[in-house]
Amino acid sequence: MMVSATVTHPLHRLTKINMNPAKNPLRLIYALALGAIVGLLPTKAIMAQSFLIGGFGDGIYSSYLSPDGKMSEPLLAVKQSLPAFFALHPKKDIVYAVTESGRNDAKSPAAITAYQIDRKETPSAKAIVLTLLNSQRIDGDAPCHVSIDATGEFLVVANYTSGSVVVCPIAADGTIQSPACNVQHMVDGTNKQRQEKPHAHCSVWDPTNRYVFVSDLGLDKVFVYELERHSGKLVPGKHPSLTMTPGSGPRHISIHPNGKWVYIVNETNMTLTVAAWDATSAELTPVQTVSTLPANAKGKNFSTAEVLVHPSGRFVYSSNRGHDTIASFQVDEPSGKLIPIGHTSSQGKTPRNFRISPKGDFLLAENQQSNSIFSFQIDAKSGELTSTGSSIFAKAPACIKFLDR
Repeated sequence: MMVSATVTHPLHRLTKINMNPAKNPLRLIYALALGAIVGLLPTKAIMAQSFLIGGFGDGIYSSYLSPDGKMSEPLLAVKQSLPAFFALHPKKDIVYAVTESGRNDAKSPAAITAYQIDRKETPSAKAIVLTLLNSQRIDGDAPCHVSIDATGEFLVVANYTSGSVVVCPIAADGTIQSPACNVQHMVDGTNKQRQEKPHAHCSVWDPTNRYVFVSDLGLDKVFVYELERHSGKLVPGKHPSLTMTPGSGPRHISIHPNGKWVYIVNETNMTLTVAAWDATSAELTPVQTVSTLPANAKGKNFSTAEVLVHPSGRFVYSSNRGHDTIASFQVDEPSGKLIPIGHTSSQGKTPRNFRISPKGDFLLAENQQSNSIFSFQIDAKSGELTSTGSSIFAKAPACIKFLDR
């Protein structure tokens, strides 16, 4: 399992000693003294949650989220060109980052890179350092998303410009092996401005770890692939795809904790689709589609970007670029359908990505065009977002991942 990023004082290790005061009064004195010392430690140092920031800057940065929602100034963890998206190994301290460029780019060709995560002690906190393990070139253009299977044995890269999906095995030490599969999507879409060709945008593993959902913005489809684990190849499932509304442009996908409901955010028509997932029949069935915008929204060049289900399963959030808001929804438990809660300004321009903290208490919104990240507190009962007033600078941010589990 991933080692927690919570800062632990060395004295905490001594609490594993049998401290039963009934058998030895001196232990009670020691316990009280230890409690007093620990109580003097800054809450931020004990409770801060570490996260990584990627995007279209000069590398991957690290920051900390405090219990009050404040974020520390980002520190460079490693230099990399165009680390627009990354994923964490489910069992090891390793992060996998794409380089969102063309395969024939002379300086930084399209690739997927593995880094070892190292937490360095400093006088004030822990600094995250990423050390290169290895990198693999991708035979595709503009890799924009990567996901890892639950065993940590395979990764899937979605290539936006070439409209293809690449599978790479992962070795026991976490290094990336040569690609085992490259699936090229072929059919044209409806919107000729945005759907002139396939645009694979993300991949998500189903709860059984047997199937992979791949959204293609250019084809208005969510493909259902089955992974042949012996070969590392993706093959069409029994029900190979969910056909979306023409011109909708499915972008990102998030699965409810119960594994039965799938939420698909559609980039070009500003909607969110709920689909039921039956792992036995391997079929996605549409249930509901709702707008991500308020009824009175006016403007041009709007597009959605991210969708995430709250860890509790009670709420769903999506981001609206151009309108520059985070849309909030309540989940109807019997059906998985969405009930609108409201819209909250991302306090910047173009919220391409956002992330919910592991405990579900905060949402961090990344504003790509205004180079900022703002934090919002999530009301556990209503799901409403309230700005904490905290923000940090990050150049063209496009991805956040918390290191805590």
